[in-house]
Amino acid sequence: MFEEIKKRFYESLIKSIKGRKKKLKLTQEDMLRDPKRVSKILHSKRDDKHRYLIGPSEYSYLNFLFLCEDHESFMKENIFNLKKEERIKKSGNNYDKMLWGHINWDEMFQGVIAELSKLDISEELGKNFEDTLVDYAPYAAIRYDELPHGYARKYIFPDERKKKREDAIEWVHLRHGSGLFKQIFYEKFSGKTLCEFNEGFHEFVSDYLGERRPKDHSLGLQTYSFHKAISRIAVYWQSLAEVQYNDMPEKKSDFQILLEEYIYNGRVQMKELEKYQQKFDALNIDIK
Repeated sequence: MFEEIKKRFYESLIKSIKGRKKKLKLTQEDMLRDPKRVSKILHSKRDDKHRYLIGPSEYSYLNFLFLCEDHESFMKENIFNLKKEERIKKSGNNYDKMLWGHINWDEMFQGVIAELSKLDISEELGKNFEDTLVDYAPYAAIRYDELPHGYARKYIFPDERKKKREDAIEWVHLRHGSGLFKQIFYEKFSGKTLCEFNEGFHEFVSDYLGERRPKDHSLGLQTYSFHKAISRIAVYWQSLAEVQYNDMPEKKSDFQILLEEYIYNGRVQMKELEKYQQKFDALNIDIK
């Protein structure tokens, strides 16, 4: 999963390294002791020893490309004559600028959301993603579908659902989410290497979704709770013998009247919560 996103990441990283090589006017021999390794890196050639493109011992050499501003300053470092400890001390052990500085955050974020939106809720990430969408009140109002077979279509409004879900993805994630996405990425991978990036990307996305889950005071979550309650009541009502076998009662029972009133008022409350969410949005207030 997310393989295409990782592929674009590596393409961007390689492009960034090539850009620094060109800016500093370096040859492959200037960058690593083994110029063939430089060629393999720049052509995205991996092997069993270099599964993540850059080998552990190569980071401190290549990082100088991003620490120096011109050819003279790079050559002055004389990196091949530095002892390992001295080279690592000068290069540092944080390669964030080299590894993550090239990332197009909007592109990566939108790619992740696009993949998540296609997952089935039977998958863990798919379920977690779907849970975040409940934060959007208009979608929460039709989201509840834990009903007995035969009732779901009646109460879920499937024709509306696709559009409402697209709106929810836009509202919950795409309008504000990229900043949080970047923040959590750095919390997860700052000071790490490409190995951790590859192995931990799935967990990172899960962490992001955890932060986007509706909070207790979420208007969408409140809407969902109303919808869940009235849906269950509606199913219960439809199962009653007095409803099933008496399509046109001459006079409604007090119980039927009470149920109708409860369901009606629940739907009114849901509409009010949708309006409040719109009003907060109009004031550019994110009440998460």
